[in-house]
Amino acid sequence: MAETKKSIKISFVILLIMMILALIYALITIFMPQIIVMRSFQGYTGQSWLEFADSNPTIAGYVLNLERMAGGIGLALALGGLIVLMTAYKKAERWAWFYILVVGVIGWVNNLIANIIFKNPVTTTIIIVGLMLIAIGLIIPAKVFLSKE
Repeated sequence: MAETKKSIKISFVILLIMMILALIYALITIFMPQIIVMRSFQGYTGQSWLEFADSNPTIAGYVLNLERMAGGIGLALALGGLIVLMTAYKKAERWAWFYILVVGVIGWVNNLIANIIFKNPVTTTIIIVGLMLIAIGLIIPAKVFLSKE
């Protein structure tokens, strides 16, 4: 039983770090979308975001609002994940492990694919760190969660 609690505690800390990373990423995307868009736009189009935004302010506003919307979805995923992590996951409820797996992987992989397409190596690296944290954080207690009836 002590080993079970230890694996969940270690996993909890790793997944908490992952959720905080996701939360920070989402908040940056919501409140400073230009940081993400500048790098992605340049990588994807080969054009300067600032020059494009100056010459196409309406389209630039549209792109920034789309980025904010994506950040809002990321914020919902991160907050939902934090709530599950702080409650059911700590109690080793089986469904919570699957919730973190599904929500975390969909959220990070969706962003990974987009940022690979956008040729954004900085954000891609952050996303890979998030995916590594979720993998490690879920593998450590997998036996505890998956062996329950």
